[in-house]
Amino acid sequence: MRDETSKALEALTGDRRVRRSRAALTSAMTELTLERGYSGLEPKAVAKRADVGRSTFYTHFAGMDDLLAHSLEKHLSTLAECTLKADLDPALVSLMKHFWQQRGVSRAILHGTAIAAISRVLRSKLEAGLLELRRSQKLQVDQSVSLIAAHISAGQLAALDTWLSGRAPATHDQMARLLQTVSYASACATCSG
Repeated sequence: MRDETSKALEALTGDRRVRRSRAALTSAMTELTLERGYSGLEPKAVAKRADVGRSTFYTHFAGMDDLLAHSLEKHLSTLAECTLKADLDPALVSLMKHFWQQRGVSRAILHGTAIAAISRVLRSKLEAGLLELRRSQKLQVDQSVSLIAAHISAGQLAALDTWLSGRAPATHDQMARLLQTVSYASACATCSG
């Protein structure tokens, strides 16, 4: 229903206004997450900070987890894609640099209720990628794609949390290489048939 409403809104008002509202809501959520943490953050506060009505929030997003997932869509896609590539993707290196530069926000969203939403989106992206890998290589594998995706996403998020909290010093290049190598190896080991 929300997707149909958003599509209708885009058709009626033009894509620019939709993008502007979504950007304002995303920015407001980021600011409030830095100030208060993600846990307990409510749509009303985000809408107020974004200077939009609460109904505008719900026109674009089903709730806070949906807004969070939208704001991290590109980043989580990059993490999921590294699982399917043998070579280090420069986009992953850039993402690690961004996460490190924004580690206050990054650490805040890797804890509490936010991690469940992030994990759910990342697992979904990984499942889709792993299914495509199986189809493209015509593999017959007994393991559940959901279990494999859960394993890889949990490992990626735990490694990120450890690194961003300073418990395991590494450059953003080293972190990207670690995620790439371990994620790809896990995918290959479980999808090799």
